[in-house]
Amino acid sequence: MLAIYRDLRVAMVVLMVMLAAGVIIEKISAPCWQSAISTYYYTSAHSIVIAALLALGTLFIIYRGSSDTEDVLLTLAGVSALTAAMVPQDRPPDLCPGPANLPPDYDVQAAALPNVWAVAIALGLGYAVIWSVMLVQWRSGHRPEPRRLAGIVSLCVFWLTMAVGLIALLFFRDKFLKYAHGAAGVLLLAAFIATTFCTAYVVGLEDPLKSPHQRVYKCIYWGIAWLMLATLIAVVPVHLVHPRWLGVPWGLVAEVALILEFAAYWVVQTIDLWKTPDRSGRLKGPPGFL
Repeated sequence: MLAIYRDLRVAMVVLMVMLAAGVIIEKISAPCWQSAISTYYYTSAHSIVIAALLALGTLFIIYRGSSDTEDVLLTLAGVSALTAAMVPQDRPPDLCPGPANLPPDYDVQAAALPNVWAVAIALGLGYAVIWSVMLVQWRSGHRPEPRRLAGIVSLCVFWLTMAVGLIALLFFRDKFLKYAHGAAGVLLLAAFIATTFCTAYVVGLEDPLKSPHQRVYKCIYWGIAWLMLATLIAVVPVHLVHPRWLGVPWGLVAEVALILEFAAYWVVQTIDLWKTPDRSGRLKGPPGFL
């Protein structure tokens, strides 16, 4: 179990580095930066963007958080990443020219719905298996620990989001294709930030005797969490008002900064939890209201 958790954390960092490397390598052959990471779908980094989002989404879903809330947030991030990969944004009119860009007549929407349905079916079957196992365990007398307040709220928000997405996919396909990528991107970054705050809170509940460097890591996690939130507050308004102010693609700056900060979070957590799968054995008691 310890080896599996180590591999999952390291893999997340590797994938984020791979995505960053793909964007940088594409820039070497292009005269300018694209407006957002999603726009690189139409460039030579096409395959890297899709592969990284699919792999990250799968790892986020598989990874079991140290609290109910963290686990739900990572699952939300995972589903959002899968959706963003399968439903690209429309080709921007200001796409920076590149030698390996997808041709202008490339129809991305033709494959979007079949691919989304493939993801929906896989997730549906996965949850069916999980619920079947839980039902068998329930009947055999194995009762799961009750969820705490924040865990219940986050789970309700998660399933409400899934229900809205499924309804849109079934009955409002044009709207789904138009807005799914943007909504998934917002949820993905929001889940990133919320996860870091969740971890920072839980680390504060660890027993110093079981976690000798608890104070140091707590400060680091809180620092990353507030830095991510500050990045969002500082950069996104500039992107919305002046997307290319001073010639800088501020949407890309915000996304890259948040992804790198989240990658730093996973690097720290990999070092912090190198000798343990999760934080359950370090806590003084239950993880508070999370």
